[in-house]
Amino acid sequence: MEPYAGLLSKLAAERQPGFILAGATTRGTDIMGAASVDLRAGLLADVTEVSLDGGRVLATSPVYSGKLVATVTIPEPGDTPQLLTVRSRAFAAAERDASRSGEVETVEPALAEDDITVKVVGFEPAGNQVSLADAAIIVSGGRGVGGPEGFEPLRELAETLGAAIGASRAVVDAGWIPYEHQVGQTGKVVSPDLYIACGISGAVQHLAGMRTSKVIVAINSDPEAPIFKVAHYGIVGDLFEIVPALNEAFKQRLS
Repeated sequence: MEPYAGLLSKLAAERQPGFILAGATTRGTDIMGAASVDLRAGLLADVTEVSLDGGRVLATSPVYSGKLVATVTIPEPGDTPQLLTVRSRAFAAAERDASRSGEVETVEPALAEDDITVKVVGFEPAGNQVSLADAAIIVSGGRGVGGPEGFEPLRELAETLGAAIGASRAVVDAGWIPYEHQVGQTGKVVSPDLYIACGISGAVQHLAGMRTSKVIVAINSDPEAPIFKVAHYGIVGDLFEIVPALNEAFKQRLS
């Protein structure tokens, strides 16, 4: 993160842009946070809507675990850039405009290699998994799946739909599935076109991570589960009967 943040701060100081945008990913948040300190500039985080009021940005962000939506701004940006991190998939893709073009410029790094205190010495590929942040469809499981093996029908449905697998914090803490699948305030914040919640009660922490999904489908045996209050469609019943039935129906429809 150090070399990226250092270079961003250097370029911003030299070229004086009015605005700098980055994705609200783990890396994007780290880099923009460090740059805002270097530049003494305001940072608007996890933005889901944006507009301009003269030269100021008005940014909409969920607050209090998604229970409220706040419109925030940088009162006196001065000569420093206004920094924003934007939630993944919160904005529709812009239509192509052939009259507009950009140029990729190669610049020299701001830090010498010996000045970088943290170095990547290796990595382990996660396999052919769909990224939660980029997924248009997410099939997510909670305590109702019963154990690690309970994710198997969810994985089959996800494979049929080309979806990513998500999970609640409770099942991640239980060791049923790795942390990279966690959706929620302390996991990934997602905004897919379709979010299928299977056996998830709907704790506030989890709702904060998926409330902005375009369509939410909840499957739970408890008709009083809080997840039904935010779901667009609710199915009360045994997920081990409903999920395979949905999978077969989707297979037939998509074939």
